Amino acid sequence: MSRPLNRSHDVQIDKDIDFSPLIHNQYILQGLEKSGYARPSPIQLKAIPLGRLGVDLIAQAKSGTGKTVVFGVIALEAVNLNVKGPQVLMVAPTREIAVQICDVVQNLGQCMPGFHCSALIGGLPMQADQQRLQHSQVLVGTPGRLMALLSSQKLPTNTINLFVMDEADKLMSDTFRPQIDYIYSRLPLKKQSVAFSATFTDALLASLNKFVVNPHTIHLTQDVPTLEEVQQYQTAVQIDTDDAEEAPYLRAMKVYKAKYEAIGKLLSKVEFYQCMVFTNSFSRSVELAAWLTKMGWKTGYISSGLTQAKRLKVMEDMRQFNLRVLVCSDLIARGIDIDRVNLVINVDYPRDVETYLHRIGRSGRYGTSGIAVNLVATEDDRAFLGSLLDNGISLPPLPENIKYGDFTKELDTKEGAKLQRHLHKRVAQEVNQPMKMLMIAKAIFTLFFPP
Repeated sequence: MSRPLNRSHDVQIDKDIDFSPLIHNQYILQGLEKSGYARPSPIQLKAIPLGRLGVDLIAQAKSGTGKTVVFGVIALEAVNLNVKGPQVLMVAPTREIAVQICDVVQNLGQCMPGFHCSALIGGLPMQADQQRLQHSQVLVGTPGRLMALLSSQKLPTNTINLFVMDEADKLMSDTFRPQIDYIYSRLPLKKQSVAFSATFTDALLASLNKFVVNPHTIHLTQDVPTLEEVQQYQTAVQIDTDDAEEAPYLRAMKVYKAKYEAIGKLLSKVEFYQCMVFTNSFSRSVELAAWLTKMGWKTGYISSGLTQAKRLKVMEDMRQFNLRVLVCSDLIARGIDIDRVNLVINVDYPRDVETYLHRIGRSGRYGTSGIAVNLVATEDDRAFLGSLLDNGISLPPLPENIKYGDFTKELDTKEGAKLQRHLHKRVAQEVNQPMKMLMIAKAIFTLFFPP
């Protein structure tokens, strides 16, 4: 069980209550306690009672404030352990989010006799899905895999009484909407439907009208949904070039070389537990992960270019604190919850402000303190910062002496020991400094100027 700690107003409530007034199922209360949840967050306090009543629901709250626990509890309340077959179907836009939701729900239901939750995702054999779903009351899947199972009549739906859409804004996009339409059409007419999102617009409400009936709406954020304990900064990256006629690809290589060196300095300057670094290029993520590992920071990378088995292994290494740094694409900008991540670095920028907010929301999870640093080197970088400013998000320069807020997560004994091992290994790599620096310089040069 996690240590209790003070958290920011994003997840604090004024009332001095625990979960017992909201939930009557003792098995679920025990699961919440064993999972480290002592008091409800604002979204949990408002949404769980409504969800338990069986009404259709659309709920919005910032990333990292406990939405998964809300629909996890609603799902467990809807399960009848005496009924065979799946009773709850959840949809998530990415495989990693689906697996994470499944883990959370399984943990919450760990005290319920005979309870099973299964993740149904692409990239893995469908035959294994068929075997798992026969013994699972709750199913969590990605749209493509669920559609394939339904179209091949391998997923029975007659016992399903609850349909959950997580990251609903993404599911209502042109990419997923046709699949969600199909999945919904195969479900029983009589059921409860709930949708959750970190963003909330009139367009989203209109899109969801087909899937919910007279829904209750919970809207906790009126302005830009940034977590109050995530400090956002920018830092200028100087590029060593005076040649106005330099070839664009050479210029791009110099930009990335300078940004990589800036990341190395940042990781040495800012104390952190774990860090996520976002880049838009698969090849750059591979290069950066290799270079940071040579620098002494145990680093992995994840993107859609990896097999699903490798993606799951990397995420498991990150969750088990076997990695200090994860270089990633927007594949995991949404929904991924690793509460030790307290530093996010943007090497490149996403296409929209919404995705940026999801990225930086990987830190500061559940009311803890986090830092997001944005590297600025090009006109495109500066233009994106301008779009943030247009949306009321101002990024001050990174201060020389940076400190986390008042709600820093405390590591437990096992986590603290792993952090010390990481630190000792890094120090050991710095012993032969002259030779090490020569090898690092050579490694950087080889990455950008191969022989």
